[in-house]
Amino acid sequence: DALSGVASACEIVAMTSDVDPPMMDPADAYDTSSGAVIENVYDTLYRYEPGADGTPQLVPRLATGHTVSDDGLTYTFTLRDGVFFSNGETFTADDVSYSWCRVLEYDSPDSGVAWIMYETLSSCDSFVVVDDLTFEVTLDVAYSAFIPTIAFWIGAVTDAGTCEANRVVTVDDAATPDVDESSDDHCNAYLHANPLGTNAYVLNSYIEETELVLTPNWLYWEEGNFNLNKITRSEVAEEATRVAALKDGEVDFASVPTGNLADVCLNADNPAAITGDPAQGTDCGPENSLSVALGIMNTNPTIEGTDGDVAHNQFMADGEVRKALSYIYDYDTAISDVYDGFGIPLHGPIPLGMPFVETQHATFSYDLDMARSILDTAGYTCDDHDSDADTPCQRFNGEAIRLFFNDGNVNREANANLMAQNLDLVGIANTVTGEPWGNMLDRMFGSENWDVMFLEWGPDYNDPDNYWFPFVASASEHGDVYNTQYSNTDIDALLIAAKTETDYDARAALYEQAHDLYMDEPSLIFMSQSLSYHVHSDRVTMPMEVPPATIPWFNVDKA
Repeated sequence: DALSGVASACEIVAMTSDVDPPMMDPADAYDTSSGAVIENVYDTLYRYEPGADGTPQLVPRLATGHTVSDDGLTYTFTLRDGVFFSNGETFTADDVSYSWCRVLEYDSPDSGVAWIMYETLSSCDSFVVVDDLTFEVTLDVAYSAFIPTIAFWIGAVTDAGTCEANRVVTVDDAATPDVDESSDDHCNAYLHANPLGTNAYVLNSYIEETELVLTPNWLYWEEGNFNLNKITRSEVAEEATRVAALKDGEVDFASVPTGNLADVCLNADNPAAITGDPAQGTDCGPENSLSVALGIMNTNPTIEGTDGDVAHNQFMADGEVRKALSYIYDYDTAISDVYDGFGIPLHGPIPLGMPFVETQHATFSYDLDMARSILDTAGYTCDDHDSDADTPCQRFNGEAIRLFFNDGNVNREANANLMAQNLDLVGIANTVTGEPWGNMLDRMFGSENWDVMFLEWGPDYNDPDNYWFPFVASASEHGDVYNTQYSNTDIDALLIAAKTETDYDARAALYEQAHDLYMDEPSLIFMSQSLSYHVHSDRVTMPMEVPPATIPWFNVDKA
């Protein structure tokens, strides 16, 4: 550090709005804060990295290669020799079989992320350990995107012996035969507190809603020296504080909303031309993005009652109401004002840049008159709900739609307020609530006590099924990862057929049918597709992020 003249030359210091990882077990994690830990602690058989032409490509990690049977069902993996977990245990095929089996058996009760493995697998009988370095998987159905799916952290590998030793199993008590007390956490609690993998870093410390520190796994298998000996990420909700810390050189990375880009970047009014500011020592630039911004609508909400949660705002179950809400959101204003031009229209689940995007067409626009007409026709008229001529009319007898966003995310907060403003204009009462990231995820995954949430989705693997199925398919088919409780058996059948269809035109026709059915009773507001960018200190050098790849810290350097 003294030679370089830079404080903490071997440490990355970052500030973000949502450092809190609600789940560090890859078998039940499904958010970016958790992924930021998991993808640096755990490794997978393959992962995405940027290719020479800038497009994502799958590269071997814990596997060195694989073969596929003629019928497309059986994959045989050759595993990397000389790999150790950070606790010193040797990596073998038993660990892969155990890790993937626990995904199926545990079934991600909090997040629903296991749907990705359930795409093609339903039983641990599919896994065969041939020898220590040979692992065989037989799929239920042929699926060309299988390798991309297990490149996501759902395919991460942990040490079987340590996990099994820390597995908490509760059996039924013979004294109470009528009460089901059995449970099995499949070592979830242990791995959340003690993530254990073969990748380049280990979790050194974690203070909830405050700070997270990663340090090297000195048993890491890949040749070469560590560029970074410490990664410190702090949670700071105030965007002005994060921006000031980056400008002052106190941090290397800071979450900078679009509205503050001009403070640290040049040409911030042009997403395609944004650059760093040499005078401030910043590096800024456009990034490829397949991320989408969504308004998540609960189709069967509840509210806390004296005897537990009870049904509430049941008008949200009506597809006509959700169609009206899709006309109430102001898409153009959001792109121009909320995202400062760093967004483009999104006409369905599939973003621009992903195959089959042509199967979608523009369905909704900002149209309050259309929203009023739909609601009036459906019987939700704007009435004098309180017998007071001096107060405006209200729909739904004055019951308020509850809008949620995560604290510190100014774009989602602005979206919630924009929606609230427009709800007022059509006579719908509403409340806007900001919560810490972990709390909001707990609300979404652990309850039905909400109406609308503002979130985003980044790709897990490079196939349109990664958007359609988790967004729209029923929970019974391992879809509905946002816990909207939406279910349509006709759409389920189309999506199941589409994910295994190998003929492009036939698959496109299935997505077109699904699109038309779904847009008649949506559970999501398709707000926009992000035009992404990076912002960091120019002391840092790193490859361009290419979705669905993320940048592992072992590929980052600092001068």
